[in-house]
Amino acid sequence: MKGSILLLFLLIGTLCFGQVPYTETNFRSPLGIDLVLAGNFAEMRSNHFHTGLDIKTNGREGYKIYAIDSGYISRINVSHYGYGNAIYVQHPNGYTSVYAHLSTFPKFVLDYIRKKQYSKQSETIQVYPGPNELKLAKGDVFAYSGNSGSSSAPHLHFEIRETESERPVNPLLFNFDIKDDKKPTLLDVKVYPLEGGLINGRKDTYNMDLKGSNGTYVREYDNPVKIKGNVGLAINAIDYLNGAGNKCGIYSIELFLDSTMVFKQKLEKLVFADNRYINTHSDYLEYRLKKQSYHKSFKAENNKLDIYELMLNDGRISFEDSLSHSFMYVVKDVYGNTSKATFTLISQGLSAKEDELIGSNVLDASQRNEVKMDDFEVIMNKNTVYDDLKYEYKKEVTSNSYAPIHKFHNDYIPVQQYFVLRLKTTNLPSGYENKSLIVEMSKSNKVAYAKGGEYKDGWVETEVRSFGNYTVKIDTVAPKVSPLNISEGKNMSKEGEIRFKMADNLSGINSYNAYVDGKWILSYYNTRKGTLTIPFDEYNVVSSGTHTLNIKVEDERSNLTELTYKFVK
Repeated sequence: MKGSILLLFLLIGTLCFGQVPYTETNFRSPLGIDLVLAGNFAEMRSNHFHTGLDIKTNGREGYKIYAIDSGYISRINVSHYGYGNAIYVQHPNGYTSVYAHLSTFPKFVLDYIRKKQYSKQSETIQVYPGPNELKLAKGDVFAYSGNSGSSSAPHLHFEIRETESERPVNPLLFNFDIKDDKKPTLLDVKVYPLEGGLINGRKDTYNMDLKGSNGTYVREYDNPVKIKGNVGLAINAIDYLNGAGNKCGIYSIELFLDSTMVFKQKLEKLVFADNRYINTHSDYLEYRLKKQSYHKSFKAENNKLDIYELMLNDGRISFEDSLSHSFMYVVKDVYGNTSKATFTLISQGLSAKEDELIGSNVLDASQRNEVKMDDFEVIMNKNTVYDDLKYEYKKEVTSNSYAPIHKFHNDYIPVQQYFVLRLKTTNLPSGYENKSLIVEMSKSNKVAYAKGGEYKDGWVETEVRSFGNYTVKIDTVAPKVSPLNISEGKNMSKEGEIRFKMADNLSGINSYNAYVDGKWILSYYNTRKGTLTIPFDEYNVVSSGTHTLNIKVEDERSNLTELTYKFVK
């Protein structure tokens, strides 16, 4: 009896006070096949660290997904983008497991989803089942792997999060049977001139290529690198796991200066709200243009990542002497496989501190910034940019838009937050105000990317999260919807579904609805293929006889296409 009471007390304590330690969990595999990774936790991605594991599924969909522990389905997302079809399972040990890019579900889950879709009259939904609605035992099958959302190939995106904080935790810390005896690969070290800094007498960055193997790396060339004033360092490091050739991310980085540790980062947990700060932690251009994974060992003024366990002087390195100093990077993966890179820098002493940026075209990272011109306005909250920035602006007259093209700096410089953009319209036809929207133009000015917006008093206003080339266009063209297998009066009794092709010319499809005999019926939009499908199944029951099908598709500027067909079932 005492043992039972103690066990109950421990369980209640776990539920009330947080998750159990990683090593005390007993999670099973989410799949019934060997776990081979296409991507791992904190691997660098565009604008974010990867928050889970991408598990290969042999290039196909339909593998059973198993509950890694007991719990209940606490959240279901059905979306065309991002995670696509995703399920969240809350466990009593303080963790929540996440399964994304799913294809479909067993009947007990599918029944729940379809009921919610009909209730909301929407294919895309986000719902939060209660603890007693969709319970799972360890090993229960509750989904099937797929390729939905923003997935580029069939796989399972798998996460483990702390339930209370919702912080994703590195799943490789939970003793899953994933093989890795490979040491990280170290490619090169990059030196950055910071405030008053010079490298070999220049204000340019300098790359030191590394040579080596099996965990030991040194500079490829022994020509001296001389530094003066403040400099920062970054290492270009990747990792490989057994069974696949995919480039993966590392776990920890330590930097030693003359045998003393001056920097340490560890990618154990992440914070979703701060994940975009990867744009200043990494070398943004190196990743964007070349997919190179540089981890900086110094911080920008606006960098809220909490992955740094040690960082002296914000990572800025400077010396008052004129000596040679030794450096060593130590890079590890989760399994302790370790690589080291050694190199030297020669100090040439301190240099004068650079003057602060001044002028009317300066954005202060720590302040709210407003840029106001006769026909162009920007409002940025503080911490929108990562460092103080002297921006460039140019206006270009164009004949096929309703505002000049406003070239606001360039998209090679990342931005953390959305900011307000307002453009004054020119020669906008009367009556077309609600059809106007801001677009970002490609560098060739040939492709327009819709950014939305609202018209008011001659201006169009929206929010954007990048520098770029912006103007105003109008969208008066309704979406194009074409039947693929139905025509007026057609007998569809031998067809399993009705299919349409649909696309929009500019602002993008906003809503789509199908009705049979005036009643809403569930339809499925495939954004990759541009198809709308209405299946005949147990959830979309259409009786024998003659029916009327009505399709309504509307874009973001409220241009509507409506089609009606009689058909026989």
